[in-house]
Amino acid sequence: MPADTEVRLQRLCKEILAATTKAEVERILPELRAALAEHIRRAKDSLELQASTIALLDELASKDSPKPGSKMAAD
Repeated sequence: MPADTEVRLQRLCKEILAATTKAEVERILPELRAALAEHIRRAKDSLELQASTIALLDELASKDSPKPGSKMAAD
């Protein structure tokens, strides 16, 4: 997961906590929501890629494994 979204979220959280007026909060909140949505999207994309990679590696490993009872399995 890219650290840039985490840094952006931390910065926006600090900004919103330091806000002293409603106008400041209303200015920061949409950007914070957008950053959260982007972070979640990237996390989902990353997990989907990891899951498909694991599935592909499992498939390749099962093709390379000798079948029970085959000559290679007996060696």
